[in-house]
Amino acid sequence: MEKSLFKPFLTVVILMTVAVFALAFTVGVELDFVPGVKMELPQEVKNWHGNQLKFCHNPDACAKDYRDASFYVSELEIPDICPKCGATLYNMARAEKEQLPEDTEFVKSAYTNAAGTRLFTSIVLSGTARDSIHRPQRCLKGQGNTLDGEYNLEVPIEGRDPLTVRVIKTSRTFRTEEGEKPYYSFYAYWFVGQDHETPSHYARMFWLAWDRVVRSKANRWAYIAVQGEREAEGTAYEKDLISFIQEMYPYILTESMRKKAYGD
Repeated sequence: MEKSLFKPFLTVVILMTVAVFALAFTVGVELDFVPGVKMELPQEVKNWHGNQLKFCHNPDACAKDYRDASFYVSELEIPDICPKCGATLYNMARAEKEQLPEDTEFVKSAYTNAAGTRLFTSIVLSGTARDSIHRPQRCLKGQGNTLDGEYNLEVPIEGRDPLTVRVIKTSRTFRTEEGEKPYYSFYAYWFVGQDHETPSHYARMFWLAWDRVVRSKANRWAYIAVQGEREAEGTAYEKDLISFIQEMYPYILTESMRKKAYGD
């Protein structure tokens, strides 16, 4: 294309893109309250034992400087009451509750296998606001992590095509009495709507806009994450990550999403 024609062509493309997003975020839409995932995590998943997590937000006792005290529900005498200060316990951290829309839903659990490997799993479900869930890179950086790289990982799932998840390799340094100690971890995630799954934030935004413009409907998207510790080098952590997702995946989908994912 000649240079003289390229500029107006590019302008039209930009204007069309802006128009689509303007329509997507201004047209009256109906919220579909049925999500594609269940907002609960199983206590047992084959080789993994889970413990649901709750958090105390009391800024004068257990959550000073936003360092929330966390508790396993299985160890609590009263599931929603902090055993230390008597305050109410929540499914999310204090910072998450304050920064995200009120109708955002959370569920978090820690899973351990016989070898002692621990993986932290969470599901975040959006509410009526579009900013309930967003790119995890923003939060990871805000928590003091360095992002060392990211890539897509194919997870074989029996009965369907492989599930693609996004994996971020992170690191940070902690100060201890013995000096500074590095900590290396990974953060794997993917998004689930009522009709689609994707590891891409931009693909999710596309389907969000498409549903609003074409179908006049807004789905409640969920954001599923699995995180754990890794070695400084190598990808040995992928073995446990893949195994865990393979075993967890069938339990978290709603029946309608399961039929779409497995092509039933």
